[in-house]
Order: sequence, then C-alpha cells, then structure tokens
Amino acid sequence: MLACSLTMKCSKLYVILIYLNIVLVRGNIHQKCCGVGEQIVEKEFRFICEKLINRRLQDTFEDREFLKRNVTGTCLEIFSETNITLFGVDEITRSIEKQKEYEGFFFPKCCPLKSHYNKTTHSCTEEVGNFFNILKVDSFVQVGLPECEIISDQIFESMEAVQLIGKELLLKEDNTTLEDGYCLDSTLDGKLVVRICEADTSICSQIRCISKCCPDGQSFINGSFCRDTFTHGVDLHFTKAILEPDDPFIIIHNNFKPLQLLSERKYEIQLDKSGVFSARNRNSSSQSKTYNHIYCVEHAFKEMNGTMTMNAYRIFVKPKQPPIPKKILITRYIKIVSCIFLLLTIAVYLLLPKMRNLFGKMLLNYCVSTFIFFASLTLTQFYQLRDIGCKFIGFLSFLSSFWSFTWLHLMCIDIWFSFGTPRTLYGTLQKDETKRLLQYSAIGWGFPILWVTFIALLSITNIMPELMHPYIGEGKCFLEDSERRPGNYSYILYLTIPLLIQQIFNVLLFVKTILYCLRIKAEIERMNDCEKRTKMNSCQERYNPHILIFNRLSLIMKLAIIMGVLFIFETVSSFVDFRKNVCTEYIEVVWDSINCFQGVYIFIIFICKKKVYCNICEKITILKSEMSSVTSNTTTQVSMHNISESKNT
Repeated sequence: MLACSLTMKCSKLYVILIYLNIVLVRGNIHQKCCGVGEQIVEKEFRFICEKLINRRLQDTFEDREFLKRNVTGTCLEIFSETNITLFGVDEITRSIEKQKEYEGFFFPKCCPLKSHYNKTTHSCTEEVGNFFNILKVDSFVQVGLPECEIISDQIFESMEAVQLIGKELLLKEDNTTLEDGYCLDSTLDGKLVVRICEADTSICSQIRCISKCCPDGQSFINGSFCRDTFTHGVDLHFTKAILEPDDPFIIIHNNFKPLQLLSERKYEIQLDKSGVFSARNRNSSSQSKTYNHIYCVEHAFKEMNGTMTMNAYRIFVKPKQPPIPKKILITRYIKIVSCIFLLLTIAVYLLLPKMRNLFGKMLLNYCVSTFIFFASLTLTQFYQLRDIGCKFIGFLSFLSSFWSFTWLHLMCIDIWFSFGTPRTLYGTLQKDETKRLLQYSAIGWGFPILWVTFIALLSITNIMPELMHPYIGEGKCFLEDSERRPGNYSYILYLTIPLLIQQIFNVLLFVKTILYCLRIKAEIERMNDCEKRTKMNSCQERYNPHILIFNRLSLIMKLAIIMGVLFIFETVSSFVDFRKNVCTEYIEVVWDSINCFQGVYIFIIFICKKKVYCNICEKITILKSEMSSVTSNTTTQVSMHNISESKNT
C-alpha cells in the first residue's frame, strides 16, 4: 500500500516536472514585452506594441510591459500567429532588436483562459480556477482547433493518462503519439479532455457524427457570419427531432454556402442515432428526403437596432440548386461577345491618336467601365464564387455598373455643353480640354467609388433597418434584390433609383439639344434660293466643328436611346416578376439579350465607319514602314561591320 502511494506520488511529481520543464523552456525565464492583449509588429523598420487582433492567442504572464520600462534586457512576445520571438533592448542605442524565433511555442488549450470545456455541448464555460495549475507560470496559449474539420473528444480521469514531450502528446492508454492537431483542457467535472483532429470521416462508423456550420469555437453572429464566441458549441437538446441527444458524438465542421434555415413548422425532420439526417415536407405526401451531411447545426444570434431577434440553435441545409434561368443561359455568352467587341473598340482608340479628342477619351473610359461590368457579371454566371471572392466580385460589379452609367451621363452633359447654345464654343472648349477631362474623370470614377463605399459601410453595420439593409456577396455576387430577400428593397433604393435619376437627366439634356438641332435645321430649310444656299454652304465649311458635333450628337443619341429604353425595362423588372408567365419570361429574355449586345452596338456605331477604316489602314502602313526602316538600318549596320572586319583581316 505504501509502495503504491509512493509510486503515485512519484508519477505525479514526474508529470509536474515535465510540465515545469516545458514552461521553463517556453518563457518563465523571460518577461512579456507588451501589455495584456498586445503583440509586437514591425512598422517603418522599428518594433512597436499593437492590439492583438487574434483572440485565440493569449498568455498567462504576470510580469508584462517590459518595453515601457525603458530598461535593457530581453523579453518574449507574439510576433506572428505561429511563432514567439525573443527581443532584446540594446544597452547603448536602446533600440529593440529581434534575437530568436521559437516555433510551436503556444500551449494548445481548448478553451480561453479562465474557461473550462463542457463535454456535453462541446463548448467553453467560464469558471473560477484552472485545472492546469502549470498555466499559472508564464506561458503563451493558443485556443481551440479552428483549422480542424473533424474533431473527436477523449475524456481521461486525470493528467496521468497523458504525457507531453516537447510538442508531442503521448496518450498512454493506447500508446498513441500526437505531434500536432490537438488541444487539452479540463472539463467542468474536473477531468481531462483531449480534442483531436481526425484525418477522415471513417470514425463516423464507430460513433455518431454531427455537422456543425462554423469552425471550432465559432457561431453565427448577425447573419451567416462565423465569429469567435467559444460559448456555443453544439447542444442537441434544442429540438425533439434529434434522437438520443446525450449520446457522445463527433463534430464535423460543414461550412458550406449558401445556407437555408430549415423550419420545423414546414418540415418534419429527424437525426437518428447513427447520424443520418432526413427531412420531409409536412404538406407533401412524398417520402422523406435524406440530406446526409448537407445539413449543419449552429447557434445563431441576431440583433437589429438593439433588439434581439434570434438567440438559439437552428438547423440549416444546403438548398437545392435551382435550374439556371433561361436568360442567364443565353445572355452570358452574349456578354462574352460584347466584351470582345468592347476590347476591339478600346484597341482602335488606343491605336489611333486622332480619335482621342475629349469625346474619344470619354468614350474610352465608358468602354473600360462597361467591359469591367460585363466581365464581372459573366464570371459569376459561369463560376460559383464563395465568401471573399463572391463579395469582391459583387462589389466590383456594383461599382462598375455605376461607372458605366455615370460615364454615359457625362457624355450626355458634354454634348449639351458643347452644342446646347447658339454660340460657337468649340474653339474655346478645345483649349481647356485637359481640365475638363480631369473634372469628368473625378466625377466618372470618383463619385461611384464614394457611393459604393457608403453602401459597403451600411452592409457591414446594422444602421439601416432590414428592409433597407444592403446585402452584397452573401446570397449572390451582387446587390441582392427582394426576390432573394423578401421584404428587402435595397436593390431598388441603392441601384435602381440612382440610375433612374441619371437617366431622367440624360433625357432632359437630349430633349434640349434635339430642340436646338431642329431649330437650326428649320432655318436651313427656309433658305431656298441659290444665293442663300451658297452662303449656307460657305457657312457650313466655316463652322466645320459644328458639323463634327452634329455627327457626334447623332452617334451618342443612338447609344443613349438604346440604353435609355432598355433601362426603362430594367426599372420595370425591379418591381415586376416577369418569370411568373411564360410569355413575359420570353419577353424578358429577348430584352436582356438586346441589352447585353451593347458592346456590339458601340463597335458598330463608333468603329464601323469608312474614315476609321482608312485611318487604321494608314496607321498599319506607317507601322510597317517603320518596321521595314528599322530592319533595313540594322541590315546596313551589320553589312558595314562585316566589310570593316574583312578589311582589317
């Protein structure tokens, strides 16, 4: 009996010495460089303390803020999310220098400090005291296993069941060694839990697996956004549809998008003992549909304007992908054709300097913005982007649509400004062409950026009520409309109405300009006699810039009429669902197809002209002659060099 007691004491002492050795190696001999919740970053070739963004990196240091004391010596600090670095303060210069980096320096704790593991809900609970007395000594901690997709829990009665040797963890019961992908913590009843990253789902044949939407330690906050909470794991007692909720289970992090909340009022659901999930529509007589790991359980918290609207566990499923609408199947290829013709238009304007007057440069900007818009839309229609990629393309599409319409609006303003009065403004306007182009560029590129930045701020905050809150890159890679989010009118408010206002101004400017053109045409027709016709001809030759403006006006009118008419249809489609009727659905497909041919219209209107063709041929001839000249000069130089060498020989 005495021998047994001595053996147990020696064993405990052995474990404590192992842990003490780890901690001494890891930092007990040093102080922490920065304060609580801070780390060192390098800025402008010097090291400073800044707030630690990653909540999963913590420490148990009692002696902190070494650098604030302005003394010499060394200290330890977090310098990256994987390494701890030893820093030293130079005795002479008092500068901070990096001396050594330590990998694998973090103690793998399953829950944050002052928290313990709840083995029933697979979450963390704050409680006074800490099972790991060793953590009272200075050490750095990394919380949880956020990178693991499959996590199993093993519960042991005490610390004697495991042994830490450096970074490796030995499980004595089955003599298994874990090099990484694990964490340790104490349970609420004082036992030891070891959470392990499993390699594959084969373990699900031995124990039930439950799909969780977010990674370890995270849950949904204000939408389908996974945030570190640590207090919400998986509690299976929230519904009677889950059989045997107290049985042990393994968590699979099934972070798929998009998500659909499964309502138990509409569906009869069941999660059996083996982990098979099924759901059947209560209003349907068909058999249950088995989802089989395309579901997930998650705690969701949502708050709007200070009022909590959700704070409970819910079941989400991966919605069945709806068939691709006919208009997308057709128009995505038309958009590709438009992009090709837009690129050809841009290439011609870059090739011919004569075409790059003020209006030509404005048209060039318009083509670039329209190309970006069509290209980003086409990308989302061929590929299913997720998360950051979807948000980026969503904001880019939203921004480029405003760029396109704003540059069209500016071209309309330029036409009215150049040709809206009886005075000959062409010569005067030509002198300050650069200044006007800069002003137009500031508006054409800058105003949409400011507007979209404002929308982005609204989307990441909860300032606006639900019916006005903009959602971009969540359900689809663009600003979501009321069809996808019933009761939400952000699409109409932030996209349709601003573009409609621009188009109304365009129409007003065109009306004023057209009236002036008609008045001039009427005056010309009144000059019937030959003398007056002769004078008029000379007048036309004198005011040749006016003729150019007339030609320019006719071209831009074609473009603006096309876009204006189609935009009226787009405005109507924001309020009416054309897919409810087969006839209206085909009308929508036709109009959308016409709308997507814009790149072709631009090419035909502005490039398909005899004058442009002649200029291109002339430019190509010049380029060929220049190339021939360069080749000829090179050949001559080589020949002269050879002759010179022959003479020397």
